[in-house]
Amino acid sequence: MNIAQFESYLKIDTEQFNEVNIKTLNHYMERYMLTIPFENIDVQNQKPISVDIKDLYKKIVLHKRGGFCYEMNTLFYHYLLKKGFHAHLVSATIHTPNGGRSMNGSHMSIVVYLDRPYVADVGFGDLPLHAMPLGNENDADVIYDTNGCYRAIYLDQDHFHVQKWLDDHWRTLYEGTLTSLSITDFEGPLTYNQHNENSIFVKKLVITKPNEWGRVTMSEHNVTVTQREKKSKIQVTKDNYQQLLKDYFDLHVKIDRLENTTDNTEN
Repeated sequence: MNIAQFESYLKIDTEQFNEVNIKTLNHYMERYMLTIPFENIDVQNQKPISVDIKDLYKKIVLHKRGGFCYEMNTLFYHYLLKKGFHAHLVSATIHTPNGGRSMNGSHMSIVVYLDRPYVADVGFGDLPLHAMPLGNENDADVIYDTNGCYRAIYLDQDHFHVQKWLDDHWRTLYEGTLTSLSITDFEGPLTYNQHNENSIFVKKLVITKPNEWGRVTMSEHNVTVTQREKKSKIQVTKDNYQQLLKDYFDLHVKIDRLENTTDNTEN
């Protein structure tokens, strides 16, 4: 992993942000998330996912792609370690909007230890640009972001919830454990999420990236542009999807599902 090239690609200010502290961590997260989209195109194209750091660096930095949690957080985790941060990969379980849960341990997050633990997840697709300090429910620090309000709270000394303020209450996005793991511990969830027909990443195309004014998300049917609370949609077709990928995500890649369709209108 070429640290200088990585930092140049992300436009990281190494002169101003060079200490192991929350200010630097937030800058690293912001530059990473504003540059690299969350996307599952390789899963959709049935191309095997590698979490080897050399392969991730080649894909994300040299080929200017994105990835999903196992790829995004693995690369960022290794960068944090190189910069002297005390970081752990941790297992998490996503809560679905209808009150259900995904497969246990199907998400991989990052916890960074500074003055206290911080959730520093760059691979979820709907989280703030800055780290969320872990706190108790009654006095947790809220992170205010263009895309909403977020917090991370303890359930007990070993478990936590990441939450977003939605519909006048705190909705849990995922629950996690503070147990430190290695990427090899996620072999089962990684296999499930890239091959199982019940995996959301197998079922649907998901591409999303935040920016200074909101977020842009692309499915196989629409590009949704969110500015504050206002949303607009652009229909995705076989003829325009590559231009949309370029304009909104700086991606230059073919998506087999869209290439092979003759009518992409949503039912």
